[in-house]
Amino acid sequence: MKKNTIKTGLLVLMVMVAVSCSNYLDINDDPNNPTKVSAANRIAGAISTSNGAAQWRGTREIAGVTQYGLTAITASGTNRNAETWRFTASYFLWQNAYVNTMPNCADLIVLGEDEGNIHFVGVGKTLLALNFGLLTDQYGPIVVDDYYDGRSQLVLTPSFQDQQTVYQRIQALLDEALEAFNSTQNTVGLNAKGGDILYAGDIDKWKRFAWALKARYMNHLSKKSSLYDPQATIAACANAFNADGMDAEFAYLGDGMMEDENPWSSWGGFAEGANHRYFTWSQFFVNMLSSFPVTNNSYVDPRIVIIMTPAEDGEFRGFKPGGGLAGGQGLLANGTPGDASKTDSADYGRFSQSGFYTNTESPFPFITYSEVKFIEAEARLRNGDAAGALAAYEEGVKAHMRKLGVPVAAINSYWQAQLADGVVSNFNTLMSGLSHIMRQKYIALCLNPETWVDMRRMDYSKEIYGPSLTRPINLNDVVFDVGNENQWIQAMCYETNEQNRNPDAVGDNSERTRLLTPLWWNVED
Repeated sequence: MKKNTIKTGLLVLMVMVAVSCSNYLDINDDPNNPTKVSAANRIAGAISTSNGAAQWRGTREIAGVTQYGLTAITASGTNRNAETWRFTASYFLWQNAYVNTMPNCADLIVLGEDEGNIHFVGVGKTLLALNFGLLTDQYGPIVVDDYYDGRSQLVLTPSFQDQQTVYQRIQALLDEALEAFNSTQNTVGLNAKGGDILYAGDIDKWKRFAWALKARYMNHLSKKSSLYDPQATIAACANAFNADGMDAEFAYLGDGMMEDENPWSSWGGFAEGANHRYFTWSQFFVNMLSSFPVTNNSYVDPRIVIIMTPAEDGEFRGFKPGGGLAGGQGLLANGTPGDASKTDSADYGRFSQSGFYTNTESPFPFITYSEVKFIEAEARLRNGDAAGALAAYEEGVKAHMRKLGVPVAAINSYWQAQLADGVVSNFNTLMSGLSHIMRQKYIALCLNPETWVDMRRMDYSKEIYGPSLTRPINLNDVVFDVGNENQWIQAMCYETNEQNRNPDAVGDNSERTRLLTPLWWNVED
């Protein structure tokens, strides 16, 4: 979204919703031009904007922070702001979520209640919880209580809730969603108008989606000893996705308008003069797919050829963060320098349309079965159940491989190689077990903003992610101390519109404060 099209935060929201509310306009209703549509006609918009507007806007820069994709040269010169942590108040997840996405969720709740079709209420609350989670995990305190609810007068200078309160609201929304899904008060199915583009009206899968989100947000509290409950997290996982084919995602369309295609397919570029954000995959991600956790021993993951395109010589290489082509190949899995002479486009495989995650029809998941199994594995590991953690981890790895279409023989060979590399004994210690879980979860959550939550919770640990995880070169030295290798980016600045219109609620929005201050769940109590 271009800056000159962005209005004043939630003020725009008032304009958007006022046209559909009889409280604002005293006009006669035209039966041939209804002033509102049914819930069945609104569900597709709530789903698609949660994915293609909010989640996409919340991850397109984060992919550089988490070192999935990196930049080369653009038409305007270098454009490595994301991977070198040059973030300002011009980062627009806030706008996309609060104005372009979440009103669809709130209206779906209202329509479902008014029509007596309570399953739509469950969908709206599930998606609203998802969006609140996305926002708070990037900003910290956010607007919840004063947010547009489809019925009340808008609050133009809303108060912010602290993150602990936001997390309580998220869990309450998901509990209410589950209660709604259990309702028998429905005259119209979720897919009556073909709008349930996630589950085609399958209520059981919607319930499991809500439980999966409950497990995710419970698991984020691993540093809050007074709140973290691994047994409750495990129980939530048991109620969440329990087999392949349940992932909360939908496939994009090829050969249509650009907005119908997976946004990653056009967001990356390969020609040096092209004005694209991402050029190639990082060497860090290549290392994840060509070595084992803990030992960092070399082993080519069968998924690498499904996810990435190799260089012209058939080798898989990636940049170091912040270096571009001029920086050459990034650090290898064991921490030794890559080939600095690799400074030609032909030395690297492309990012866009390179494989499973960046093709035009690739799905862009909210949350998946494999993520649920990795959440369960972490909770069991922290609860002292090494055997149970290993079993959940194994299923998470294999489920993701099945999702990508890896042949059964290759899956079994990969697991046997992990056994030979000592995976069983690795689960006898917390850090080694976490190294396996987090590195495999990084692969399985490719390009998902949830990865940034994990990397912060794990303190960007080299012991967990391997010695090739380093801060970028050409780092934003206005905010970050170049000599302090333990200083990593922690959160995002609030948008300029919110800062200017609602300064008392926003508070100190300086880059040094916002980018460096850990979120509530990332501070041990």
